[in-house]
Amino acid sequence: MSLRDVDVIDYIGINILFRQVYVGIFDDLDWQDEQLHQDLLTKKIDHYTRYIRSGKLLMNYPKVRGYEIVVEYVSMQAMSPSAVRFWKTREELIRGAGYGVRTRGVDVRRSLGLNVSECAGVAGGTDASDLVEPPALEVLDAEPDTQYTEVTDVSFLPPLGGSQRRGQTLPLLNRLAIRRTAMM
Repeated sequence: MSLRDVDVIDYIGINILFRQVYVGIFDDLDWQDEQLHQDLLTKKIDHYTRYIRSGKLLMNYPKVRGYEIVVEYVSMQAMSPSAVRFWKTREELIRGAGYGVRTRGVDVRRSLGLNVSECAGVAGGTDASDLVEPPALEVLDAEPDTQYTEVTDVSFLPPLGGSQRRGQTLPLLNRLAIRRTAMM
């Protein structure tokens, strides 16, 4: 999806362990035309809040009732300082609506065969030192041609020895044992 598709939910992810629902905004645009970018981002956030408040999220995913809803902003481009200030105001609005916010960046320049300095030169004539990389910027697969030398199959791992298997006694069992001896 793209930021230009303001009426579309880009993705929904569910983290069962932490009981969170991630409603993601995928931003693939650069910040050359900041006013257009800000308008599109505002419209997208408004659509997301309407989607959540209307109950469509729970209607489509009924098992996530009671989960924390987190709006996740995923950026592919470096942000100018004014763009960072704008996003901070959007974060405050989203948190004010009662949702969590998570921001992360995905660097796809290497996989596209682009150099970092080339991308900075394309960013609307701004100085490369003024651009701010999105947080947690990392390449998902830095070296796609790298072959892993050896992968161990877990089905052939030997069982743990007796001393390694026995863990600590559960506190509940200790309390039951203490009660049983106290009753005797």
